[in-house]
Parts: sequence; structure tokens; C-alpha cells
Amino acid sequence: MHILAQLVALIAAGAYLAGSVRMLLYRRGDSQYRRGISLLASLLGASMAISGLEILLYWPPVSVWRAIGACALCVLIFRARGNVGALLRAAP
Repeated sequence: MHILAQLVALIAAGAYLAGSVRMLLYRRGDSQYRRGISLLASLLGASMAISGLEILLYWPPVSVWRAIGACALCVLIFRARGNVGALLRAAP
């Protein structure tokens, strides 16, 4: 595997794992609990964590576009401070 391919794989895995950890560390505070959003957040966090671990453990070929998508999703999660409900709300 070439160095560039390994770098792209590491970037994608890091973005997936960072996003899932940020969602895991989200504290609801005074926000209203909604079961559907909570279930969606759990599924998204688990799938991101599994995708990151899969890349690190099995080293499948990762395209540049998958890495860009993982980074974009990670940035959105960090901007929403881990709140998946804020990601789904429409901006005014």
C-alpha cells in the first residue's frame, strides 16, 4: 500500500473516530429528550466508530471521496457540539 493511500485511510479513520467520540461525549443539559433523535444519534455514532475501526484493523482501500465525506461529517458534528438534533434542524 502506498504512503498516500495509507494517509487517506488514516485521515478517514481519524475523522470517523473523532466524530463518534464527540457524539459520545455530548451532554444534553436542559435540552428536551427525543427518543427518535437519540436512536438516530446512537446508530450514527456506532456506525462511525465501526467504520473507523474497520479501516484501522483491516486496511481496506479507502477512496479520497470517502475520506472527504468523513471529514465533512466530523466538522458538522463538531460545529453542532455533538448534538445530532441540531444537525437535523433547518437553519432559519
